[in-house]
Amino acid sequence: MIARKRAAALALALYLALVGCVASYVYRWNEPQPRVQNRVVRVASPAPPRPQLDPPVFGAPTYKPAEAPSGMRLSVIHEPTFTAYVLWVRDPRRVEIVETRYPGVVGETVEQFVNDWHAVAGINGGSFTDTNWRGTGGLVQGIVISNGRVLQRASGPEPIVGFTAEGRLLSGTYTLAELQAMGVTQALMFGPTLVQGGVNQIQGAGDWGYAPRTAIGQTADGTVILMVTDGRELHGPADIGASLGDIARLMISLGAVTAANLDGGSSATLVYDGRLINQPTDILGERYIGTAVIVK
Repeated sequence: MIARKRAAALALALYLALVGCVASYVYRWNEPQPRVQNRVVRVASPAPPRPQLDPPVFGAPTYKPAEAPSGMRLSVIHEPTFTAYVLWVRDPRRVEIVETRYPGVVGETVEQFVNDWHAVAGINGGSFTDTNWRGTGGLVQGIVISNGRVLQRASGPEPIVGFTAEGRLLSGTYTLAELQAMGVTQALMFGPTLVQGGVNQIQGAGDWGYAPRTAIGQTADGTVILMVTDGRELHGPADIGASLGDIARLMISLGAVTAANLDGGSSATLVYDGRLINQPTDILGERYIGTAVIVK
């Protein structure tokens, strides 16, 4: 009897063990696989590419003469309402009038003119279209003659500043035919005439107010005077600029027998011996202009 009970208990234990093994096998076979979740890794965004700068349009910086310019002298004259920078050029035949290399498109700065022509000095020149004071110098106005070549024409008389082949400065109202008959080889349109025959041509202060000025004159011995002034309170409230009358009187005091006004205001610029001499009043620095007076 006892033997039967033990055999039955053993049989039950074996049965339960077998059932457990089968159940374990079935569970493992059907066990769901663990879910794999993608891990989000935050990394810094790559830096945006740096913009590629356009290559320079006008080439190298200002031309620097290999030797110090001879036959030239720079003076600085302080007046109550402005400072004048005066460049004396002994040989007038060194003075040339040049036009932007990109007529109809854009002008150049005086530094670029000097660089283009390997000159030693330069000032801004004549008139160009300047609607709302936003002109870029590309649309040159009036007659332009450079080294005997007529670059711009006009149908009638215009206020002209120019030089003959012998280096005589002239200022007045002329047609292109008259200029050619007089042997004018350098010319641009601007004015008015400040001094003629050593006589002041401006009544009082003139009608153009006070501003930075550019002017050109010539003494009896042929020496050319290139003059640029500051203004528009660039250096303080007393620095309001010069009137046309101021420039005419100053030219006479320096010995000029002929003198003429050139484009002024924010265009007024003087470059000499590889340096920008004055501080232009344009918010962007040197302005793009259509013509320049250079010294070779």
